[in-house]
Amino acid sequence: MRVLALHGAGGSPADWDPVVTALAGRYEVVPLELGEPWDWEAVLDRIEPHATDNPAVLGMSMGGMVAAMWGRRHPECPAVIDIDGHGVPTQPRRYLDPVPLKEIDELREVFRGFGQPELQDALEALDCFEVFREVRCPMLLAVATRPMAGQVLFEPYRQGLARDLETLPDNIEVVHLDATHAVALEDPALIASLVERYLDDRRLSLPEHEESFPS
Repeated sequence: MRVLALHGAGGSPADWDPVVTALAGRYEVVPLELGEPWDWEAVLDRIEPHATDNPAVLGMSMGGMVAAMWGRRHPECPAVIDIDGHGVPTQPRRYLDPVPLKEIDELREVFRGFGQPELQDALEALDCFEVFREVRCPMLLAVATRPMAGQVLFEPYRQGLARDLETLPDNIEVVHLDATHAVALEDPALIASLVERYLDDRRLSLPEHEESFPS
């Protein structure tokens, strides 16, 4: 089973190198570049030429959101793995009442200072949970449970996220990682083991004539 790997915002395909090394050839991982324009359907269209053999799709952060959208578009996809890509903390919909609007506005300005305002707008407009509920293929959503240094609004965002995770369909498996949002970079061995376990399970569930991983 081939695996397309999608990086996070501000990242590059090289971000997957440590995970690929940790997998030690167990699966063929093909990192792709995600570039502008940040129209999500156009992003998916740019992936299509790389997916003629119905690969699994793996993404971190923004890449995980794209992976979920890919799964929605392709219910025949054998597996989607989303590493902590479930929205951005500037989305009021992700919080419980009372929504911390002042803090959200301040954080939004910080994000805009990093550049790529079109990407920030696209991320904020995307309701990942609407996407998740429309995914029909097997999907793994890995959720980080520790804040990164200086990560404001983490706890109230986490509380709203816990509410929304309860609404996901049965085809989506949720795992909680004792790690930060940067887990794919900080602990590639953990991500590799997660990927291997989930893909092995999917591979074993395929009918024999659909087995695509070389022996």
